[in-house]
Order: sequence, then structure tokens, then C-alpha cells
Amino acid sequence: MKLTKLITFVLLTSSSSLVIAEGDHAGGHGHASAATESAHWMAPAAEASKPNPIQANSASIQTGAELYRQNCVSCHGANADGNGMAAMMMNPKPANLRTMAGMHPDGDFAYKIKVGRGAMPAWKNTLNEHQVWHLVNYIQALNKQPVAAKDEGPGHGHAESHAH
Repeated sequence: MKLTKLITFVLLTSSSSLVIAEGDHAGGHGHASAATESAHWMAPAAEASKPNPIQANSASIQTGAELYRQNCVSCHGANADGNGMAAMMMNPKPANLRTMAGMHPDGDFAYKIKVGRGAMPAWKNTLNEHQVWHLVNYIQALNKQPVAAKDEGPGHGHAESHAH
């Protein structure tokens, strides 16, 4: 299933002029072209305000890390900075989840993971509800984890800030 999503993603991004404008997060937001200006992508208020039913303990974060490695690394990168191998072919680049960590409510992340948008696939038919929330716990913990040394190609090493 993951390979099918990746192949579909590559076909869509390489053969279409789809542009996603998602706001001001470096690496995935704020890359709107002049023709596609739009507001920052946020979940609907009712979804963003949903509480996370899974406690953000070390077991949940570890489960989320494994789910991330299995499903998200190809686009968002091993360091969750938006520089995965597939990201090289994407415009705009995937979101820098490290920059977003702690800046969005859990429900916002859960909604975005479930429904996707543009090149970001919807995971609601792949991940169950608990898996989504474990993944959210991992993403939220990224701002507390050191960035690993990496050599993932161009575009890695730029300073980033979170602005809306």
C-alpha cells in the first residue's frame, strides 16, 4: 500500500501542475505561487480542537516514531525537516514537521494526517485512529529531540522559523 501511494504521488507531482499553498511554515508552507496565493492550511476548528485520546508517553512516541519511519520518511525526511528523498521532486516541499511541532494543536495534525491535501496523501484508510494519534505524539515531540547529522541533498541547513 505504501509503494502504491508513493508511485501515485510521484505520478501526480511529476505530471501535473498542482501547486499547494499552505501558509508560512518553511518546507511545506508558504511556497504559494503568484497564481495560487492562499491562507495557511489549518484543520477546521472542530477538528483542530479535538483532544488527543492517547497519552504522549515514551511508548506512544516510540510507536509514532516507527509509524513515521514506515510511512512518512520518504517525503518528510529522516529528520522530519521536509527533505526526504521524494521531496526533491516536490514543489512545494513537504512540511518541516520539526518547525511545526508544538505550534499546532494535536487535532490539527491528526486531521491533516487523516485527510491529506494535494501531494500529502490521506492516511485514514491506511492508519487506524490510534496510529494517527501516536504519530501526532511523535510529531509534537520533535521539537524536544536533537536533529541527527545528515546528508540528504540540497536544501537542508537553512534557518527556519514558525510564522503565521
